[in-house]
Amino acid sequence: MALIRALNSGVSGLRSFQTKMDVIGNNIANVETAGFKSSRVSFAELMNQNLGRTDSGGESSPQMNNQVGLGVRIASIDRDFSQGVMQNTGRGTDLAIEGNGFFMVQDNTQSFMTRAGNFVFNKEGQLVDQGGRFVQGYNADQNGNIQSGGRTDNIRIDFENVSPPRETEEVIVSGNLAGEEGQSRVVSTSIYDSQGNAHSLIVEFTKTATDNEWDYEVSFPDGGSVGSGLTGTVSFNSDGSLNTPAEINIGGFDPDNGANTFDFDIKLGDAGQGAGFTQYAGSNNAKVLSQDGHTEGQLLDIEIDGDGRLQGIYDNGQNRALAQIAIAQVQNNDGLEMVGAGLFRATSAAGEQFISSAQDLAETSVNSGALEGSNVDLAKEFTEMITSQRAYQSNARVISTADEMLMEAVNLKR
Repeated sequence: MALIRALNSGVSGLRSFQTKMDVIGNNIANVETAGFKSSRVSFAELMNQNLGRTDSGGESSPQMNNQVGLGVRIASIDRDFSQGVMQNTGRGTDLAIEGNGFFMVQDNTQSFMTRAGNFVFNKEGQLVDQGGRFVQGYNADQNGNIQSGGRTDNIRIDFENVSPPRETEEVIVSGNLAGEEGQSRVVSTSIYDSQGNAHSLIVEFTKTATDNEWDYEVSFPDGGSVGSGLTGTVSFNSDGSLNTPAEINIGGFDPDNGANTFDFDIKLGDAGQGAGFTQYAGSNNAKVLSQDGHTEGQLLDIEIDGDGRLQGIYDNGQNRALAQIAIAQVQNNDGLEMVGAGLFRATSAAGEQFISSAQDLAETSVNSGALEGSNVDLAKEFTEMITSQRAYQSNARVISTADEMLMEAVNLKR
């Protein structure tokens, strides 16, 4: 009977808008879920029935068929992957991606993608999500070098890690020498051998009787022997700029403690750092600007930069790269399968998966100490809820009205 079509159309409307309410309810329920991406429902006409041709007028007919629709269906439930608001948490291992891409996490059998970066270190020093899945990335080698873009691994930090000592290779002296014959300037610092032991270094500059010349003498109060470079002369041009030498070469310093014998340079001025070594009238203020050696260091803290690089901070003042977070991208975000807990699984519809780091991806960075909030728009969801409620009521009224009309038809036989 014709009224059955109206009943079926009403039922399809009830089912469809019930599904839309399910989606709206899920969106609202996850308004505080980190990294959550909201969904929307798209409708499509179910099908049409031809009631007969209307071509009696030939080519002048306004239409060829009389058609009546048979209801509505859910065409798709689309996920909105727009950026959520950054929420500062103050926890260094809370991470948020700004731009396109996903963090990668892995359990014992499967790999997943997620925008929720609420990570922590477990008892074994592995970076994991709240479900214990391992965050994927690239671990540094013993020299602090990271090769991103290859095979990923579970990120793990050895919190007992010791930064190895570095032998001094260069000491930079800068400033000004000024004075008459016999006047001197002493500069000093500590240098480090291959075992991280500190040794006092003293360089004394003394003005000679010759214009624009200073003698220097290098000494090591803590002991040790030196093969060459302990004494010499530094000369300046008539305008006060350094003439020669640009650096003092200390050859064959033996710390006499079992460490390696090594060479190092005392560099007079450094144009790259804007530091000069001059002879002008005025202050006699030459000093050691820096030296590049250091002792061993204990790991104090971990910082994560915008490229997703985990930097170890050591008590000897050094920073060292320990690992880097991997970022995955796919050709079609809408092709990802949602598997719960904020996790996505790549499918064939998502296309090819690209795995690299934030530094290699355009307009993508990692924010440490923050989480990406849900992108649910509550005002929009409440508006959609109201229209869905009215649509549901209207479809219910179609069913009740069609039922009353059927009842009238049935009563005709009485």
